[in-house]
Amino acid sequence: MEILNQIKEKIISAILYYYIDFVYKTSKIERYGNLEYLESEYPDKFILFIWHGDSFCYYPFLKQKRLNVVTTKNKRGGVITRISHYFGYDVLRLPDLAADGNYIFQLKNKINKANNANLVLSVDGPEGPEHEIKDFAMIMALFSKRKILPLTIDVKNSVKLTSRWDNLKIPLPFNKIIINVNDYFIVEKQDRKENFISLKKEIRKIMES
Repeated sequence: MEILNQIKEKIISAILYYYIDFVYKTSKIERYGNLEYLESEYPDKFILFIWHGDSFCYYPFLKQKRLNVVTTKNKRGGVITRISHYFGYDVLRLPDLAADGNYIFQLKNKINKANNANLVLSVDGPEGPEHEIKDFAMIMALFSKRKILPLTIDVKNSVKLTSRWDNLKIPLPFNKIIINVNDYFIVEKQDRKENFISLKKEIRKIMES
């Protein structure tokens, strides 16, 4: 049964990454904002904030650039891992819940090594609610002493999976995709005292604009 599940995972992953690669190759991609922040040689490394429902649209954006993608250890995480590897990204797989220990500190140590990279978080995942930034994302930025870099994407033509909590967007081929790298945010210790409420509102406003 495990072998069958792995074969199924491989097939689903291959269909998805070949499809999204085809979408980008046939679409007009426009990139705006602080693109220099995402270059591998840029001295500072960031935590990139994206919405879970937009995640599929981003995969080819930084193809072959140094990048860490965080996902879960469940079956969905297996598919995401395979897609990420196809586009040249490293994957850090974490538990769905915080119940099993100090994974935040483990993640901090991994991403702050000498050969570190930008880290991507779907900040309202893995289970929603939609567009509600999780404390984990904010704490990760604070503990790792990294700036938050919100990304926003506008896909002209897409299919929205409304049966899912995140309304996942599947972009169509021969499309127009606009990606913006917004100004960064800095998380301070005092932000934690108010449970990051004000900072979350500012970031959410940018990401929903």
